Amino acid sequence: MTARAGPGLLALSPSVLADRPEATLQDMAATLEPDAVWVLGPSRDARAFARARRAFDVPVVHPPLESGDGPLSTLAVDTTGRTLEVAFAPDARALQRDPETAAKELTASKPCALVCDDVTTSVRPTALETTLEYADALASALPRGRVSTVLTGGEPAGYDELWHLEPATGAVRAVDHDPLVGSDSTDDEAVSIRVRGAGSVESYGKSTGVALVTLDGDGDGVERTDTHDVTDFGLEAVSGIGPKTAARLADRGIQTRADVLETSMATLADLPGVGRDRARTFHQHATVLETGEPRRLTDESLPGENWSTPPLCLDIETDGLSPTIIWQVGVYDPVTDEYRAFVERTDPTDPAPVLEAFCDWLFGIHPNRALLTWNGWRFDYRHLGAFIAKHVPYYAEEWEAIPTFDLYLWAVGNDNALLPGRTNALEDVASALDYEGAGTGLDGARTAAAYQRFVRTGEPLEWDRHEAYCEDDCRALWHVYEHLRDAPQADSTAETTASDRSSTSSVGLTDAAESDSSGRRREPTSGETKNSTERTEQTGLGDF
Repeated sequence: MTARAGPGLLALSPSVLADRPEATLQDMAATLEPDAVWVLGPSRDARAFARARRAFDVPVVHPPLESGDGPLSTLAVDTTGRTLEVAFAPDARALQRDPETAAKELTASKPCALVCDDVTTSVRPTALETTLEYADALASALPRGRVSTVLTGGEPAGYDELWHLEPATGAVRAVDHDPLVGSDSTDDEAVSIRVRGAGSVESYGKSTGVALVTLDGDGDGVERTDTHDVTDFGLEAVSGIGPKTAARLADRGIQTRADVLETSMATLADLPGVGRDRARTFHQHATVLETGEPRRLTDESLPGENWSTPPLCLDIETDGLSPTIIWQVGVYDPVTDEYRAFVERTDPTDPAPVLEAFCDWLFGIHPNRALLTWNGWRFDYRHLGAFIAKHVPYYAEEWEAIPTFDLYLWAVGNDNALLPGRTNALEDVASALDYEGAGTGLDGARTAAAYQRFVRTGEPLEWDRHEAYCEDDCRALWHVYEHLRDAPQADSTAETTASDRSSTSSVGLTDAAESDSSGRRREPTSGETKNSTERTEQTGLGDF
């Protein structure tokens, strides 16, 4: 939600660079603000390399095209106050040809990561084993006794495994499939390589193709990897505009969201398959993305908006998506600007104390306050309800009576607002609304993995950092709430003429409120929402 803790290396597949217009790439550059761009291999693609150099005003590398006196080249990736070295190998065979020189260069430059795109894994189902391609080349070039990070476009972003290899042969000694949870010790006699992917992620018929790797000079070389779908940028970021519609718009000279706003609705509506309703949606969402300001599409009140006391903002941390413990409950009170954290630091085998302390506080001090989450109908409320019923059952009935609201469900699931984030994740939405957080560098997966390690080894977490992450989410939630509360509402009776639209930059702000499917939302299924029990003057709001 704030500036990255370390330099950002943007990994792009050649297909993304080849298939999208330059305006989309420029929007990607402006949105993600990378410090360097890595065009993925292992195949050479000079055209993709050239397009990246045109679109991004930062260093661009394409390892298969790199040539020099040795097997490696290095790049100093700079960000505010910090410079990190990254080593690039044109291919793994370069390491095999001259392993001694590669080892000397890696020792001299001490890069935070080695990029080698043809490092991949392959599975032999009959033998029930996975092999690491070019393990022998890596083992000959990388030092033993410490963990080296290898980045590869040959594995999808999110791939993260720690391989322990024999120095001489590259034979596999062991593999930690989850390095954040697995062995924390290194074998002084082994070459330990943390292989992390940055390639395209295929899911639901889409391919991300875009990965932003935040480098880390103090840890294992990589702080985090964030993936994006290419449709989060350019014209396709606008609700209802897909590749075909974007191509038809481009044929009319409409290549950016600003071009959309300068084009009359009549012109847009005349395009094949568009029509007036979709044209209105184009204008509405393009306005939101260009201005960075959300827009309310209906006159539905926000959850708790008309109550005398605002809801409490809630976030929980668990040890995974199928949790055995809720180890942190964070609550932010916007009335007093105070944050309260309930954290299990001593006995991770007993889920009851944190839940009991949270319930004691909530029901004892704030029995008439509602709770507010972001996407809580999918996670926070579901798990809190189950854990309270099991571990502190004497509070179960009172918990079921607490009004619980979900701002994500109100805005996205129920089509009450358009949000300025490139995705509807809380972090993206809050960042688009200029929320400045603590910059912890954490996410839900990292906090869960850290607690799993605590459960397994007893090694304490950086408690203050993890509490700050949970507090960030709670405060960001209220930040978004305030912006939605103050956002302009659509006038369902207003109609704006084409001539009016061409003469004002605030196109779409007075259109009738209609929305088109953006492919980003998922409606709650039966049982995934929790009815709110109204108390005192809490009337006039729809239940979630």
